[in-house]
Amino acid sequence: MTLPITTIPGLEARDEQVLQDLEALVRETHLLWDEEWVGFSWRNYTFEHMQRVRGLARTLGRDEGADARVVEYAATLHDVTKSYDGEIIVGPDGKRVLDENGYWKNATLPPRRTNKVTELYDRMGLGGTLHNVSGGRIADALLEEAGMPAAFRGRVDQAIREHLMAGGGASLEGRVLYDSDTIDANIGLPAFYRNIQISLRGQDNQFSRRGDSFVEWLRANLPEYLEGYLKEKIPTWIDGKQRDFVPKMTTAAGRQVAERRIERLRQINDHLISELEGLEEAVEQGRLAVVRYFMENRQNPQLTEQMALLEQRWTGDSHVSTPTELLQHLRAEVVGER
Repeated sequence: MTLPITTIPGLEARDEQVLQDLEALVRETHLLWDEEWVGFSWRNYTFEHMQRVRGLARTLGRDEGADARVVEYAATLHDVTKSYDGEIIVGPDGKRVLDENGYWKNATLPPRRTNKVTELYDRMGLGGTLHNVSGGRIADALLEEAGMPAAFRGRVDQAIREHLMAGGGASLEGRVLYDSDTIDANIGLPAFYRNIQISLRGQDNQFSRRGDSFVEWLRANLPEYLEGYLKEKIPTWIDGKQRDFVPKMTTAAGRQVAERRIERLRQINDHLISELEGLEEAVEQGRLAVVRYFMENRQNPQLTEQMALLEQRWTGDSHVSTPTELLQHLRAEVVGER
């Protein structure tokens, strides 16, 4: 389980309440937008992603000797303005437009409602800035209001700015946050869950454009879809993530976790493929039962809520072990264990 704030070495007595207040503010902020999907994320994704990143950043930060307070505050706030990053801007040539740092440029997406964060965002004129920059500025303002000294605020701001690109001069805390953020979004079981959501969302859109329902098609053609998805798409996806992201890890601990999660995911996908031979039983009592549930429940999902429901479903059933084993691995990665 995730460590309580009070048991994390390096944090001061007042940090618990400040961090709880900031976490509540971040959650409130992401609920100000009504759009269910923007780009590669659905509305409930970002806050849960931030919590997972914080858990993993604690682990990597401890292994690397990073400042626990800086890591905790930076991880808690690193995506506070992420919802402002709207659809990716595409040029006349159909290609995604890049900024001076090589990031995709996003249209600014304003919220339907306001709170302290959005008022700061507008007052500071942060529209058009990427969320690592605007997030650092907002974090600085919130921590100043909480009475944090300028030197500490500056280190948190720096780490948040570095979480999208940790160059050669990046701080250790920024590198820890970069590795944690990159791993969660791209490598391992939470990333596999995200891939399920994104892949099926893409199918929804394709079917809808021709007036058909992918949901209905999937009900009738689940074996066919799983065959291609698990045997072709996922192995290629894993290979790509290993090639594109593992070499970008900036800490030894981050690389070790990334490689471990890659290997675990390969093994789990092999198990899922082996279950295809007994699909009828597997989608009820095997690892594929978990995958099937995730595929069939995609209306702005919350991973932690879905995991709790599935864990409760199989609790105490000694005849069903494979889905609980998969959920245990997923739970460990969600809370940031190695």
